[in-house]
Amino acid sequence: MDEKYIEKIVSNEQSAKSAHKRIDDAEARIDELEKTYAIMQKMDFRIGRMEDSVEKINTKLDNNLQEIIATKHQNANEKGKKWDKLIDYLFYAFVGAVMALVLSKIGLS
Repeated sequence: MDEKYIEKIVSNEQSAKSAHKRIDDAEARIDELEKTYAIMQKMDFRIGRMEDSVEKINTKLDNNLQEIIATKHQNANEKGKKWDKLIDYLFYAFVGAVMALVLSKIGLS
């Protein structure tokens, strides 16, 4: 009977050693997971800041694009007005020349 108890004790000790080894391995994996989680939190914070920066840059670019488009349209309108004035002057000069020719032909100069 003593041998049975001794065998049981030895078996229990081996089982306890095996359990302790599994627990130690699990603790090591948990420690690695905790480190990985801490790194992921830092990365999440940095990515969040980067997203905010990108959003600010996009907003600035959109504003600058709107200003460029407005300036381009304004310049196009100003150039159009200059051409309109030039055409008006040429038209009035032509009308004046025709009137002068007509008046000179009828003798009212």
